[in-house]
Amino acid sequence: MLSCIMLMAGAVMAKEPEVMEVSIHGEGVGNGGRPLLTVTCSAKKADKVTEDDIRRCAVRGVLFRGYADKSNTNSFDASTSHPALVGADKESAYADYFNDFFNSGAANSYVDIIDDTRKVMKAGKVFHVSQTVQVNVPDLRKKLEKDGIVRSLRSGW
Repeated sequence: MLSCIMLMAGAVMAKEPEVMEVSIHGEGVGNGGRPLLTVTCSAKKADKVTEDDIRRCAVRGVLFRGYADKSNTNSFDASTSHPALVGADKESAYADYFNDFFNSGAANSYVDIIDDTRKVMKAGKVFHVSQTVQVNVPDLRKKLEKDGIVRSLRSGW
């Protein structure tokens, strides 16, 4: 009986998020030098995009894609580029590590949702749900360095 309950709980936890597409862009720097990001998740139903989905997408964007921040520039079409912490190549190389990192909920602890910033816009049959978040990039980098995923900036080239 207990094993049946555990299997059902595992199936629920392993459910894929309803998010189809993600975009991330910078909104400047918040408290403690942590970046403010607007994360937009596209889904067929707006209520299917949860705060956990927003958090997971923010961390995945910082780790594997990087983002551009246009808030600190005065010139037209200029932006500051923030490269990915890890890069897409290491996502597959350390697949077990990152699956555990995201499925355990550890990734969510590096993101704070900014209250009252959720926006929903419908375009055709797709809903675009945006929310502003603050990602603790310095602590995230320290964890990845400690776990041997990325090299320390002090280690030299």
